[in-house]
Amino acid sequence: MDPEILKYLAPLGVGGVLAGAMFFIYRKDSAQWQEAWKGQSQMLLRVVKENTAAITALITKLNKD
Repeated sequence: MDPEILKYLAPLGVGGVLAGAMFFIYRKDSAQWQEAWKGQSQMLLRVVKENTAAITALITKLNKD
């Protein structure tokens, strides 16, 4: 944690320091989770596009017959 932040949390006592630490850990974890989800959403989008292309090709082939 940044020493500047601790300067503001210190007057709040142990509870304030613990709350600040928990918030800092939550923010860090949230940023990691969001970054991981970006990769997964791109993979899911690729799968949807491939499925759409395959379904379109099948429908075109079925309509020709």
